[in-house]
Amino acid sequence: MPILKTEILGSKIEINFEENERKKLLHLVEVFKKRLNEFTIINGKTSNNTILFLVGLKIEDELKETMNLVHKNLEDKNRISEQKNTIEKLNKEIIFLKDKIKELKDFKLSEESSNAKTLEEINKLENIINNIHNKILSKNNDRY
Repeated sequence: MPILKTEILGSKIEINFEENERKKLLHLVEVFKKRLNEFTIINGKTSNNTILFLVGLKIEDELKETMNLVHKNLEDKNRISEQKNTIEKLNKEIIFLKDKIKELKDFKLSEESSNAKTLEEINKLENIINNIHNKILSKNNDRY
């Protein structure tokens, strides 16, 4: 197993790692050293343990903020998923209602057509009744 040798706060450190993790480890060590450099102002005035503690606190704070963002992101995804489901249900309901409207329009047209035919028949019957009435009147007028 390979060993990475590095120096942090004046101490030599050896880290065992898997070869496939080399790039990741080098990157992490570099990032950690940059974090340590943020506290170089207090270097010499405080112990290395204090500096490491402050760096650890900063990392914990950033981790907490990152976790909060992840949690918020998950909540947003859930809310978006719920909204998509609601939209899908509403779209289905819209389609159903449009179909119902078409069905009612077709029924209305059918009823109007039926009513028109009925009125036509009524008019024919009225004409027949009027003709019969006129014939009766004509016959009665002929008798007198």
